[in-house]
Amino acid sequence: MVKFVTDVFSEDEANIVAFGVDCPESLREASQLVEPFDVTEQCNFLENARIFDAGDVSMTEVGPKVKDILGKGKIPLTLAKEHVATLHTMKSMPVGTRLVVFDAHPDLKDKYEGSKFSHACWLRRWCEAVGCASVAVVGVRACDEDELEFMKNNGMLYITAEEVKNKAGNVVQSLREFASGFNVYVSIDMDVFDPSIAPAVKYPEPAGVLYSDFIQLADALKECKVVGMDCTEIRPMVGNKLTEFLAVKSIFKILSHL
Repeated sequence: MVKFVTDVFSEDEANIVAFGVDCPESLREASQLVEPFDVTEQCNFLENARIFDAGDVSMTEVGPKVKDILGKGKIPLTLAKEHVATLHTMKSMPVGTRLVVFDAHPDLKDKYEGSKFSHACWLRRWCEAVGCASVAVVGVRACDEDELEFMKNNGMLYITAEEVKNKAGNVVQSLREFASGFNVYVSIDMDVFDPSIAPAVKYPEPAGVLYSDFIQLADALKECKVVGMDCTEIRPMVGNKLTEFLAVKSIFKILSHL
């Protein structure tokens, strides 16, 4: 199996333990090719990141895996096909952990395709368990009326893709105030990005976030403590690895704040 980023560090040496949940091999392959040094910022995004790839687990094993990683004083990095993996991860995170989700969809449906625990419902289940005040969703541009009312009526910080583009200063400030001083878990659904730069997703919604936008949003998290993260919802395309490269670079950017 190709490792995510590197096989240089053992699990004991690592401060970040990555694992897959039906993770596409193309994502791990891309991670071997993306330069961690960023020319614009003149820094190595992985300067403080020592990554060990523990392989793949099933969805039912996510919670125990995260507990094991946290118990060893390390940061979990989940690479999952389905966003519902984030629900299982959050159940194992320390109480009070704030959740920042980059996603085109709020995933707040009560039921989807007959299930209350699908990729479109997972955040509704989490909010029902802990409330909405500790949740922020960034990049939203597709939802139904019920989801919008749920966000409005329950004190959730939600930021649309249009606001990211047209009110960048206000958005960055809001996200900074939400995260600063807290333990934060970061979840990246790759459909948050515009499909022109991330086509390999299940629901490629138009008018999405660009990488330059994401950089500003990620920098709003400088003053928090990232205690875990994931990247989800890649659907590989034959002959096109653009989405995987963008995913890896985005992961690197978040890890640069360690």
